[in-house]
Amino acid sequence: MDIPFSRWYPAIEKRGSRRHFDASRPIEHDKLSALDTVCRRFVPFPSARPCLVTESVKDVFRGIVGSYGKINDAPAFIAFIGNMDSASVQEEVGYIGEGVILEATALGLNTCWVAGFFKPESVASLVEIKSNERVLAVTPVGYARRFHLIV
Repeated sequence: MDIPFSRWYPAIEKRGSRRHFDASRPIEHDKLSALDTVCRRFVPFPSARPCLVTESVKDVFRGIVGSYGKINDAPAFIAFIGNMDSASVQEEVGYIGEGVILEATALGLNTCWVAGFFKPESVASLVEIKSNERVLAVTPVGYARRFHLIV
């Protein structure tokens, strides 16, 4: 897959982390399809791969203490999976992850890079993981909840 610089470059300035999603606004089928296509085709490194998951999102994310740092109401997420036999697996997963997150941003979706506060065993039960692979990070995907300030 050729890297779509013309789509991703403007997304750099728009991209921001969002942890609270609008449960009443599902992701349109065409956007999910486009994101899934990028996940399947954007694999420039043989030791890292993204995988879009649209079910059982609720049990994947956890907070630090109570609800602090918790992801709320994401309709989907992307798992970033790495082959632990590769010496550069962390960097490879990082590059792939940022590319996929820029594509989500270009599609008008919101994300949040999560490397520590998710349940790898829950993710592994939803995607195919080989014995030498590990889920290194995830990102929720959806439309951010809009907060209204009370003054």
